[in-house]
Amino acid sequence: MELAALKDVGKHMARVRGFTLIELLVTIAVVIILATIAVPGFQGMMARNQLASDYNEVLSGLYFARSEAIKRRGDVTLSAKSDSYSINVDGAVLRSRNDLLSTISLSEGESSIEIEFNKLGRIVEGSHCEDGCALTIGYSNADSKTIEISSFGSVSRGGS
Repeated sequence: MELAALKDVGKHMARVRGFTLIELLVTIAVVIILATIAVPGFQGMMARNQLASDYNEVLSGLYFARSEAIKRRGDVTLSAKSDSYSINVDGAVLRSRNDLLSTISLSEGESSIEIEFNKLGRIVEGSHCEDGCALTIGYSNADSKTIEISSFGSVSRGGS
């Protein structure tokens, strides 16, 4: 009697293995639909994160340049090109970043910028931003953000 029960269990187990072709195709279709919906949103999120990262990098560079000018009691220059910047004192580079994925531009559209802070942390006469300006940080798949620099040298987050 027990042998017959074991045979029935064995036959039942043999029929339960694996997926049918229809189940597999439906599962693949659901995964494809979910990926189609998720990928564009993920790419937008990555673009916004890259913009925020580069924006914060340039903003901290400006804060650093201004504070170094005050600390050293001398002129410190932040030189920026479209995708990089460096902070210089008397020809020596204090800090630089050459691999920004965003672009840096002055509000007037210039792509090469030199902002010089004096020993009081103010903008040096004759340099960019002498009368105040705004730097725009832009990334290809995201909006742009601005950094405002007053003629007194104060650096602040601008509108997006």
